[in-house]
Amino acid sequence: MLNYKKCQCCDRTEMKIIGRVGDYEKLNCQGCGYVRFVNASKEVNNTLYETDTDYNDDLNVANDFEDFIQWNHNKSLQYLKSKYSDGNASVLDLGCFTGFFVKKLLTLGFDACGIDFNNKALEYGKTQYGLDTHISNQTLSELLMQGKRFDVITLFEVIEHLENIEEVFIQVSCLLKTGGAIIISTPNSNMCWRPALDNPPHHLSRFTPNALHSCATRFGFQPIHSYEQMSLYDLIRNYVGTFFREKQISSLRGGAFKNKSSIRALRIYMNKMKTVGSFVCLPFDKVLHAFGLRYICQLVIAEKQ
Repeated sequence: MLNYKKCQCCDRTEMKIIGRVGDYEKLNCQGCGYVRFVNASKEVNNTLYETDTDYNDDLNVANDFEDFIQWNHNKSLQYLKSKYSDGNASVLDLGCFTGFFVKKLLTLGFDACGIDFNNKALEYGKTQYGLDTHISNQTLSELLMQGKRFDVITLFEVIEHLENIEEVFIQVSCLLKTGGAIIISTPNSNMCWRPALDNPPHHLSRFTPNALHSCATRFGFQPIHSYEQMSLYDLIRNYVGTFFREKQISSLRGGAFKNKSSIRALRIYMNKMKTVGSFVCLPFDKVLHAFGLRYICQLVIAEKQ
């Protein structure tokens, strides 16, 4: 049985209960700052995501895979291009959703594949992006049984959804070649504004940069690069988005969107404009970052020892 009071990041024996969020207990590690939400009667499974309005809405704005390449993906691409300039590397994207990042890697010549348990998203990626042989709902255990090994494994916005981080990290380590790297991105617990999505049942953990580093080192990885995002464009976009949601309707990210057809067009436009918008906001981002403000993501790249 999973020990809910044991810190999965720094391996301290006890976490302190500091409150509740809905019907979830909120636990905190005083050592590394890791926060965990626990409700032993609720289980995370594929149905939770396949039937959720937010994740289904995402499929309606997913026509161009390039529009879904975010700050964390670009940081990862910089590393991959610098280390494997010829593209000669095998990459597994764990929690790949529609496979948009897999598609991006394939266009750059990498040997890429992805796995996810959201069958609706996988079907979309296979149909729209032509990824039929590159993405699947296989588990880590099945990949291990097949003898698969990878140079790089990415976990973009995955670990905050997991009930058992330990099990996943152990399996990821076994799938990774010696000297290979994991790339992990997750919301920064120190973000300057917290959206509704950063709560259970959507997110079951919150990581400080210290907690994320502790988690990597505990399972035999040596962090070599670490980044914390400050994006005024993302902050404004996500904050304004809260006014377009039905607050009384439950969804994983805090309420279904109103007027879906209009919102779909607006979301597509905002995705298209993110490069320009981020560039305009860049000077402000640098100043805010220097003053210690963070939003929303953090990323660590760590090599297997």
